Amino acid sequence: MSPLNAVIIIPFPPARPHLFTIFHLFTRSILRAVRFCLTLRQSPQLFQPAIIHIEYGTPLALNPLTVHISAAPDPAKVLIIDDEIGPRESLRMLLKPSYQVHTAENVETGLQLLQEKRPDTIVMDIRMPGMNGIDGLRKIREIDPHLSVIMFTGFGALETAQEALRLGANDYINKPFDAVQMREVIGRNVERTRLQRQSEATAHELQELNERLRNELAQKERLASLGQASAEFVHDLSNPLTIVWGYVQILAKKLEHSGDGNNGERSASSQRELHIIEQNVRLCRELLTMWQSYGRVGATKPKLVSISSIVQDVGRGVSGMASQNGVQLDYEIAEEELTVLGDPTQLTRALQNVIVNAIQAATEKRGKVVVNCREKDLYADIQVRDTGYGIADSEIGKIFEPYFTTKQGKNGTGLGLYITKKVIDDHKGSIEVASTLGVGTTFTLRLPLHDK
Repeated sequence: MSPLNAVIIIPFPPARPHLFTIFHLFTRSILRAVRFCLTLRQSPQLFQPAIIHIEYGTPLALNPLTVHISAAPDPAKVLIIDDEIGPRESLRMLLKPSYQVHTAENVETGLQLLQEKRPDTIVMDIRMPGMNGIDGLRKIREIDPHLSVIMFTGFGALETAQEALRLGANDYINKPFDAVQMREVIGRNVERTRLQRQSEATAHELQELNERLRNELAQKERLASLGQASAEFVHDLSNPLTIVWGYVQILAKKLEHSGDGNNGERSASSQRELHIIEQNVRLCRELLTMWQSYGRVGATKPKLVSISSIVQDVGRGVSGMASQNGVQLDYEIAEEELTVLGDPTQLTRALQNVIVNAIQAATEKRGKVVVNCREKDLYADIQVRDTGYGIADSEIGKIFEPYFTTKQGKNGTGLGLYITKKVIDDHKGSIEVASTLGVGTTFTLRLPLHDK
C-alpha cells in the first residue's frame, strides 16, 4: 500500500492575526493526530508517515475542517548492481528515503531482478567478477532499450566510460560518488525513464485507437455499400417473387381438383409440400416489404403471436432441408399455446436462422437437431440443440458479431446469428449459447410471455 496524502482545509479571518496563531496551533495538533491515524493504516513494511498538506480557506467556508485522503504515487524503483558491499549499501541507504531500492551483487542476479521488478533506473558498477558491467549493459539493452542506466566505478578510465556511453549508458559517475550529485543524476534518469515509458504507452494507445478507427471506418464503408446493394437487391428480387407467388396459387388450384382416384394420396402429399413453399414465399415477400419500408416513420406495431406455432411452422419448413442433408430433425412443442407480443415475420426470421444453422452444423456428422419450445419462469423457452462439431471457446464471444462466421469457404455471411440476436433483443428477450467441441451446440432463446 502506498503512503496516503491528506489535505486539511481550515478557515481563518485574515483581518485577525491573533486568531491565525490559535488556528495554526490547532492545526498542528490535528496534523499530528491525522498523521498518526493515517500511519496506522499503512502496512508494517511501509511504516512511513503520510504526506499531509494544509490549506487555509476563508471564513465563509461551509465545512470548517476538510480532510482529503488520496494515495500518493508509488516511489520510483532503483536497482543497484555492485559486487562490493560497501558502495552498494552506502548507495542503498542514500536512496532508501526516496526510492524503492533493490540490490544485486552480480550482473546475473541483477538481470533477474530487472525482469521481476522493472526498475526505473539501474546503477551498475563496471568492474565486477564474472560478467562485467559492459557485458551487463549489452544484456540490459536487449531486455529494455529505453531503461536509464548509470555506470560507476573506482577506476576512472576514460576509455571505459566512453565504451559504456557508446553502448547506451545514460550517465557515468566515479567512485567515491558525491551524494548530492548522485541524487541529482538518479532523479534525472528516473524522470527520463518514466517519460519514455509514458510516451511508449501513449503511442501504443494511439496505435490501438487508430487501428480501431480504421476498422470502424472500413465497417461503415462496407455497411454503406451494402445499404446501396441491399436496396437494389430488394428491388430486383421482388419481381421474380411476385411471379413465383402467382404460379404457386395456380398450382394450388390445380391440385385441389386432382385429389380424386388413385392419385389422392399423392395429391395430399403435394398439397402439404406446396403449402410449405407457399409459406416461405409469403415470408420472402413480407421480408422484402419490411426492407422496403426500413427507416420510414411508423414501424410495424407488435401484436399477439403464437410462438409455439411459429416454431412448428419453421420446423416443418426446414424438414426437407434436414432430410436432404441426412440430419434427423425432432421438435418437441408444448401443448399449451405460448403467446408473446411481437412481430411474427421478425420472430420467424430469427428462429429460422438458428435452426438452419443447427442443421448445417450437424450435416457433416449426419447428426441430429432437437428443437424444444416450452414455458419456463414466465418465458417462452426455445432450445435448439445440434450434435455437430461445436464451437471453439475462442469463437463463442464473436458469433453474434456481424460478418463473423465459422463457415469459412461454405457461403457463410456471418449475419444470421447477428440478426437473430438483434430480433430477440428487440423483443426484450435473451439468447444464450453453450457448446462443446466434438459434441455439439445448444442455443437457448427466451421471450417474455404476454399472458403471464
